[in-house]
Amino acid sequence: MFKNIVVPIDLQDRKGTERTLTAVDKYFGNDVQICLISVLPGYQMSVVASYFPKDAVTDALGAMEGELSALGRRCLKDKTVTVKASEGNTYKGIVKHAESISADLIVINAQKHGRVEKMVLGSVTAKVTESASCSVLVLKG
Repeated sequence: MFKNIVVPIDLQDRKGTERTLTAVDKYFGNDVQICLISVLPGYQMSVVASYFPKDAVTDALGAMEGELSALGRRCLKDKTVTVKASEGNTYKGIVKHAESISADLIVINAQKHGRVEKMVLGSVTAKVTESASCSVLVLKG
């Protein structure tokens, strides 16, 4: 069965995060390795980066890892949890990390977006599903 699971977390979607972590805790045993990952959208473009202090991205990534760790301790008490915060394209960051740790499953929450948002931004869930080399479990709710 699945032993190495990546769980992308949108730290701004508390309700979806709680639902996702509750499902992971319920449906997977304690013998799995779970990596909670959150990706900060790319701020390294020179035009955007010039408006932020030098250490803003580093500080944000550290804070994100702290939040992910706290979520893991609170929601996945009996499981082995690691965390990863990265910066860049969200779906590419998720897929790249899953491949780098040889994940055999990605568990991702499907968020509802309006039509315009889908057209302009696309769906991270759809792109992860299409791009991942491992299985993807999409939680809808």
